[in-house]
Amino acid sequence: MIITNELEPLSTDLTKITTEIKTYQSIGGQAIFEIGRRLNWVKQNNLTHGEFGKWLSSIKLDQRSAEMFMKIDSQLSNSNTYSNLGYQALYLIATLPSEERDKPQQLNSGETKKPDEMTVRELREVKKKLKQREQELADRDETIANQQAELEDNRKAQLEQKVITKTVTKEVPVKPDDYEEIKAKIAELKEQSAKDKENIEYYKRELKAAERINKNANSYDKLQEQELKRKKRQAEINGYNASLKINDWIPELQKLSQEDVDEMGEQAQKNLQKRLELLQRSIDRLSSMLGGRRIIEGEYQS
Repeated sequence: MIITNELEPLSTDLTKITTEIKTYQSIGGQAIFEIGRRLNWVKQNNLTHGEFGKWLSSIKLDQRSAEMFMKIDSQLSNSNTYSNLGYQALYLIATLPSEERDKPQQLNSGETKKPDEMTVRELREVKKKLKQREQELADRDETIANQQAELEDNRKAQLEQKVITKTVTKEVPVKPDDYEEIKAKIAELKEQSAKDKENIEYYKRELKAAERINKNANSYDKLQEQELKRKKRQAEINGYNASLKINDWIPELQKLSQEDVDEMGEQAQKNLQKRLELLQRSIDRLSSMLGGRRIIEGEYQS
C-alpha cells in the first residue's frame, strides 16, 4: 500500500474504516497520521453511534493511544519531515506550542536541535523548559498587574484625602464686658493646646513605629508565602521528573523475559535482585506517602 499526502474523502462505512485502521496499524511510520485521520473522522461523524470507546476496544486500540493519534493528525501535517518518528515523539511535538515546533532549541547538553531531530527524552526536556518559561512570564505579568493596581489605589486615596479649608474672620467692633475673662480662657486654651500638640506628636511617632513594624511583618509574611510557593513548585517538578524517569525504566524492565534471567550469570542475577529490592522499598515508601493511591492503568497526562 502506498501512502500519499493527498487527503481523499473517507468512507462512512465503519467496517471499511475499521479494516483500514487495522492495516495501517501493521505498517507504522506515516500510517500514524492515517490512523489519526480516520479516528477523527469516525468521532466527528458519530459513526459508532455514541459507542466510540467500545469500538476502540474492538480494534484493540486503547483510549490513550487513540487520543494521541487524533492529536497528531489535528496538529501536524502529514509530511516527510515526520516520516521516521514514532508516535510518542510525534505526540510530544504536536503538544508543543505551534510557534516552537520548527524552532531550534538548546538542550541541557549544549546541543541545538529542531524538534523533529530530537529523541523522546530531549523532547520532554524541551517541553518542560517551555512550560517553566510560560509560568515565569505569567508570574511576571501578574506581578506587574498587581503593582499597577496598587499605584492606582494609592492615587485615588490621595485624591480623597485632600481637604479644602476655608477660614472666616468676624470683626468685633466693641470690647465686650467679659473681655478679660475671655482673654484668660484663651490663654488657658493655648496652654492646653500646647500640651495636646505635644501628645499628638508623641502618638504620631508611636504610629509611625507601629507602621514600620507592621510593614516588616507583612514583608516577612510575603517572603514566607513566596518560599512556600517555590517549594511547592519544586516539589511538583521533582514529581514530574520522577514520573518521566519511571516511564523510561518500565519498558526496559518489561523487555526482560524468563529466558533472559535464566541466561544471566550468577553475579548479574544478584545485582539485578539487589536493585529490584531497592526499587521495591522506594515504591513502598512513596506509596505510603501518597496515602496508598495508585495510578489507574491506561490513564495518561501530557
